[in-house]
Amino acid sequence: MTESPDQPRMTPSTEPGDTEGAGLSRVQREAYAWMAAFMANGLKPAEVRTMQAWYNQSPAHRAAYAEARRLWHSLGPVARQSMPDRDRQPGRPAILRDSTTTRRAVLAGTVAASAAYLVVRPPLHLWPSYAELAADLRTGAGEHREVILPSSVLLDLNTRTSIAVRARSANATELELISGEAAISTRGASTAVTVTANMRRISGDQADFNVRCEGPDVVVSCLAGNLTIAHDGTVKNLAAGQQLASGASDSTIASFDPERVTAWRRGLMIFDFTPVSQVVAEVNRYRSGRIILTNDDIGRRLLSARLRTDDTDKIITQLVHIFGAKVREWPGGIVVLS
Repeated sequence: MTESPDQPRMTPSTEPGDTEGAGLSRVQREAYAWMAAFMANGLKPAEVRTMQAWYNQSPAHRAAYAEARRLWHSLGPVARQSMPDRDRQPGRPAILRDSTTTRRAVLAGTVAASAAYLVVRPPLHLWPSYAELAADLRTGAGEHREVILPSSVLLDLNTRTSIAVRARSANATELELISGEAAISTRGASTAVTVTANMRRISGDQADFNVRCEGPDVVVSCLAGNLTIAHDGTVKNLAAGQQLASGASDSTIASFDPERVTAWRRGLMIFDFTPVSQVVAEVNRYRSGRIILTNDDIGRRLLSARLRTDDTDKIITQLVHIFGAKVREWPGGIVVLS
């Protein structure tokens, strides 16, 4: 029923051409890890020497570091905003506090600590987090996948979606939407079905619904039947045509447009007088790498468009032609629009 994705490797293969994530080689990932460690905590003189030893291993190491440095500085505050405040405070990673640690241990510890940071909090969401990689069901950028569970629960996974099967028995099926978006149908299911998304427990009997989970934000759209959503001691009910949008501190119930909510199942993104910044954020869900909009004036402009989820770079051309955006392309599918 399920496929178990390969676990992320904290010590990648030593093959120079080894790639994973957003098409990055092992050396490139290590370069970004060094850059993240430097920007998050700063490095002591001994640690800088360790980084220099890594840097001097080969021309490929030097080129990867130069590329990471150029990219990081070109993104400026955008890159720094991707790191939590507590990770930007001065100080050394805990793994580096023992002054008796050998150079080899410092190198391994620094890269491992930085790589761990990048696995848990991928900068700019360039690759899946550890929790996403460890999910039972997962889709990559632009991938669309349909799954039928043994309990006859129907799942339709949108791009960058991770679902864990938490429990499955003759009486109950419990799923967790770790991140992403899925359409779920319990009509014909042989067990009671519960879907958890960011601590919201969604139950539906003979129901069709769409769930989207991005960080603290969860949007549940009831397409057919009735839903019960329990969170933090409160219970809310949704009927067909109603949508619950909840964040870290508030939640609202309103009607919604089913055509727009389910457009992704037809390979479409529909925008009606939508701020460009939101359009870019949505497009980023479907493409490898990331489009970064640094022009706030363009970001506030409104755009109406229908875009195919398999032709995401069309938005770059449109923003250049319609709003005069300037384009800079970087490795790993990163495009900066200014």
